[in-house]
Amino acid sequence: MKKIWFMLASVVVLNLYLNFNHITRIFSDKILGVQVLSAEEIDSLCEGKEDAYLEPFLTLDGGRIAYDAEQNMLLIPQKMSGEDFHGVLRPSEGRLYFAQDAAFADKSAAMRSNQVFRLFWVTDSRCWMYNVYFTGMPVVEIKTGREDEAGNCMGDVWISDPYHSTLEYQHAAGSWRRRGATTLNYEKASYRLTLDGDKLSLLGMRRDDDWILHSLYDDDGLIHNKLSYEVWREIASDNSVQGDEGIRMEYVELFVDNRYQGVYGLSERIDRKTLGLNEKDILYKCKDQTGPGEDDFYEELTEDMNPVFEMKYPKQTSRRAWEPLRLWTSLFLENKPGIYEDGKQILDLENAVDYNLFNLLISGMDNIMKNIYFWADYQEDGSYQFIKIPWDLNMTWGNSWTDDASCNFIRYQEKNIHSPDGWSEDMYVLYEQDKEEIGRLLNERWVELREEIVTKEAIYEKADADFAYLYDSGAAIRNEQRWPREVDYWKDEYLYQYIDGRIDFLDDYFGRMR
Repeated sequence: MKKIWFMLASVVVLNLYLNFNHITRIFSDKILGVQVLSAEEIDSLCEGKEDAYLEPFLTLDGGRIAYDAEQNMLLIPQKMSGEDFHGVLRPSEGRLYFAQDAAFADKSAAMRSNQVFRLFWVTDSRCWMYNVYFTGMPVVEIKTGREDEAGNCMGDVWISDPYHSTLEYQHAAGSWRRRGATTLNYEKASYRLTLDGDKLSLLGMRRDDDWILHSLYDDDGLIHNKLSYEVWREIASDNSVQGDEGIRMEYVELFVDNRYQGVYGLSERIDRKTLGLNEKDILYKCKDQTGPGEDDFYEELTEDMNPVFEMKYPKQTSRRAWEPLRLWTSLFLENKPGIYEDGKQILDLENAVDYNLFNLLISGMDNIMKNIYFWADYQEDGSYQFIKIPWDLNMTWGNSWTDDASCNFIRYQEKNIHSPDGWSEDMYVLYEQDKEEIGRLLNERWVELREEIVTKEAIYEKADADFAYLYDSGAAIRNEQRWPREVDYWKDEYLYQYIDGRIDFLDDYFGRMR
């Protein structure tokens, strides 16, 4: 018995020793190659030195560290997996020291809680402290060198990404400018980013020199756009249409000219390269929910007339290039009877069915006709078939415009769960002319998608992963601090409430079309 008690006591002592040793190791060893010292030791090192600002020329394994001057903040990216901190932090001169902090013992918890650590840079004559945060999300930093007459900013772009690419750090010269329609008026701006020189693959996406930084300012929860693109890509990848998968989007934290801007969605653009267009294909973008007038197609329009459709490809437009779209509008926007067969002929029906199901699933009330890229795919007989690709998917998954003056832009509304709204213009016209055939096509495809792609569990899993990334990285907290909501109505559970109720509603809705 004494032997057993001795063994148990030994185990307890050993565990206490290991735990104590772990904590003391944190205080005595190095973090990112930087010695960790007590407050007294740091005070001693800084004694007699000027408490003066040092512009942070610091690198982690040779990569630039982003800095916010207003918060005196350094944001250091780290892998979210594993317990250890990775990399070696170096100054351009002098020495760095971290102040002791028990939070170093749990890297994951420190990132998730947006824990601040104190980093001291000490030179022969000066001493300065920085607020250090660790992020589990890629960081994009933009530095402006000059601005041209057109309002484009020229300068440099750095990307720190140890997650999606074998290259942890990337740098390129480039230009950027504010972009958007309504979003141009937002305090948190979106940007079009153009890289100079070689095309780069960013965050595991395609190699390109043309990118969009979406501010996600009107995307409560920061999730509606990214989740929507993920679901659409999976649906479109399951059909036989080539090239209709659309774009990919990845989260980043953005700094512009030493100012932290929050969480952004870095995405590819929908363009000739994305879709693989040939020289006879045409690409249009719809910018309004109302149909065009007689003269709204043509290139002679002045900018202030704001035509409903914009031609994205080819760049040299002509009246002839507008003819496929004029035919589409005459078939689907002018309420003409007897257009059923012609209407089916001008659509890639497989894509049209999938887009309609997708938009009904997400209740994309801003994506019925607006925020759609219309790809006129040239056919061997000289005709065109339209393929639709969604864009700007913030007003989705239960969010919609509200007249409530207390709300910034859009808000979650439970009534959207059971609304039949969301039909695309062309599919609604075809359905009204032949409810039996179109209803059968929609129901059959819905049943197929419900097997694996549009299941509650599959969409929950995507949402879980996006939310986990936002919160475990600490990025969601920093974004909320940078851009606090005027009205705090959003709750993450709203999304799950919508998914659960919406799929049940659509099962019944499409089931009645059999």
